[in-house]
Amino acid sequence: MSSEQVTVGPVELSYTLIQDDWLDGFIAHRRHLRRPWLIPLVIVAAVVGLVLSADFRDLSAGDVAALGISALVAIGIGLLLFRLLIAARWMYRWPVRLIMRGNPWLTEPIRATVDDSGLRLTSASRSETAAWSNYLRYVETDRSFVLRASERLGAAILVLPKRGLVTGDPAPLRALLETHCRTA
Repeated sequence: MSSEQVTVGPVELSYTLIQDDWLDGFIAHRRHLRRPWLIPLVIVAAVVGLVLSADFRDLSAGDVAALGISALVAIGIGLLLFRLLIAARWMYRWPVRLIMRGNPWLTEPIRATVDDSGLRLTSASRSETAAWSNYLRYVETDRSFVLRASERLGAAILVLPKRGLVTGDPAPLRALLETHCRTA
């Protein structure tokens, strides 16, 4: 929370969550790597392990070069696949379908009010209030604002689709989120 409090009037949203909203939330939540330095460390460890495991005395210079190039290509393909899996919408379709099927109230029309005191969500069968301390971080995507309880993989998320903004302008909601949360 910033030291200067910016007072923004309440922001109203009216929406019905769809599977694409949850997909956007899951992907935004998983997109942020907490330890980006770990990937180069794993690559270096794999290359060192490959070098130490090969008996280079019996290999010619051409074989060593081919082995090195093969290792780099394999590492590059592995990193590309890792990146694609982190951002893959198809990977989250099944869990999202299960969440939506197991919680029918998620498909009800929702009215949300976001202000300096927190968030209030109401639907036909539920009414919830959340303080800003429940959502410490947020991620903005092209389609929504994804509020996150923490950076942990199993952390609670709340998806606020931009299409649900009553005024259509995301700037007031963005200002509230910047005041009370940190960007991820």
